[in-house]
Amino acid sequence: TVPEDLRGPQEKLRRMLDELLVSTDHSGNIAMLRTPPGAAQYLASFIDRVGMQEVVGTIAGDDTVFVLARDPMTGKELGELLGRRSGANR
Repeated sequence: TVPEDLRGPQEKLRRMLDELLVSTDHSGNIAMLRTPPGAAQYLASFIDRVGMQEVVGTIAGDDTVFVLARDPMTGKELGELLGRRSGANR
């Protein structure tokens, strides 16, 4: 197998979303990601470090992440993009 650090951040993000994304919602230019309790800060930190062009930044609580979409993307489009990256239909 290929070591995790050689697979790249996009693949790790996909796996993290597979494991941690419970649901998505949106408002304006914000995508809201629901995670299991205690997982939101971990996911938000990784989204920030991955450096997605579509993302300005994140704010995390215990089980909720707000992801600010970069113009002209909407929160709905960003939530759909992250949902598709997870490989799940949420």
